[in-house]
Amino acid sequence: MVCMKEPIEREELIARYLSRRLDENAVEEFEAHYLGCDECFDELKISERIVAGLSASNLAWSQESGVSVLRFRKAAQLTHSATELEELRRELLEQTDSRVIIDLSRVTKIDSAGLGQLMSCYTHLVRNQGSLKLLNAGPDVKKVLDMTGISSLLPDFSDEQEAIRSFSRQ
Repeated sequence: MVCMKEPIEREELIARYLSRRLDENAVEEFEAHYLGCDECFDELKISERIVAGLSASNLAWSQESGVSVLRFRKAAQLTHSATELEELRRELLEQTDSRVIIDLSRVTKIDSAGLGQLMSCYTHLVRNQGSLKLLNAGPDVKKVLDMTGISSLLPDFSDEQEAIRSFSRQ
């Protein structure tokens, strides 16, 4: 891909890339150029930050009985390319509460990056004398949690009140 001289064309291409509206070949061509060209890469990173700053968070916190519950507002994926993954990390690491439940009812897919992020969240909370529980993992997500053994460290509850009560039994 030749570096486009027209800033508007460049911004339109970046916007289509960030909103995942490029076909597979166009993505490969875009990444080959933009990840190798310092000027274009800087422009891409700035655009990513602007989009991230302008987009509403997909995460919402609530409190009940001294336990923080983190929910996804809409369908989400915890995969290496998903924006929710970084958002989850940032939200949880900034949280001062040490008793946290993550509601996975709207998480449709999880991969190794998502599993790693859940484990980072778990480690962060344990270091701060806290605990992490999961709530309402769907069948596909539950299967991955079970296959990897993560469900033995991060219990998944189907009832929110039961998950909240489990903190007092520790």
